[in-house]
Amino acid sequence: MSKKISFLLILVLTLCLAGHSWAYEAAVLKSANIRPYNDALRGFQSSCGCSVTTVTPEWTGDSSLGEEISRLHPDVVLAIGMDALAQVRTITDLPVIYVMVPGRLTGGKAGKASGVSMYISPSRYLDAMTRLFPTARRIGLVYDPKNSDAYVKEAMRAAAVRGIDLVVKRADTAASVPALMDGLKGRIDLFWMLPEPALLNSATVDYMFLFSFEGRVPIFTFSKKYVDMGAAVALTVDSFDMGAQAGNIAKRLQGAGNAGKIRVDAHVSGLVINRKVLEKLGIRVNAKTIGRAENAD
Repeated sequence: MSKKISFLLILVLTLCLAGHSWAYEAAVLKSANIRPYNDALRGFQSSCGCSVTTVTPEWTGDSSLGEEISRLHPDVVLAIGMDALAQVRTITDLPVIYVMVPGRLTGGKAGKASGVSMYISPSRYLDAMTRLFPTARRIGLVYDPKNSDAYVKEAMRAAAVRGIDLVVKRADTAASVPALMDGLKGRIDLFWMLPEPALLNSATVDYMFLFSFEGRVPIFTFSKKYVDMGAAVALTVDSFDMGAQAGNIAKRLQGAGNAGKIRVDAHVSGLVINRKVLEKLGIRVNAKTIGRAENAD
């Protein structure tokens, strides 16, 4: 074989392989056209190494969404938000990945889908709590068993390893939250606010803040919004970063078809401190411990 022919064969193979590497295609469905979901999509695109086609309700017409996705022949389906996941979780012939979905999903809510939880791992939370509040040995929380049962069980195991008494209250409805908070009075040093969509409304959040200031119990939460409102500290997550995590899952599933299932917790994006709240509660936190924490508004 001549050198010229060998060179041409190598060139053709290289171009084919390069084309194949970018042939990985994702069909994306968003629950809504809002900034956090759009940021998650940008994060996904930054890491998945794939082309993206967004499926919108207008595209589906009289056919089902599943049929529309099948027509696109994607290699993977990305669902952004709970409503989007609900529409694609029954797909069985393609890998499905979710992001921007509250809680850790199990069973029918997620089907066989892979995805990124909006929760930070309990160990990361507890390590941050004990670092910032080293004398807090009793930590309370109120949770929705439909959303967070497995997460709270993991948190209890992680707390026991650290010598922390996790005082948990199970809430089946938002209306039951105030009475459960009353049951924590005098029993805890710190309150851990979980991202519970069914439990957190204006009334229950206000009651949590009242509990905090009357009992001088700091609230450790998951969102800067609640720190601005009166919580003491938050570990936060980032939509773009969670989307990038979903993109990395897509890369790991490439070539595996729908055989794999990968579920991960969100990375910690930042630490937010409300110094004014800490002062009102009479709590001092070591400046070195806070490090580069963001201050609340």
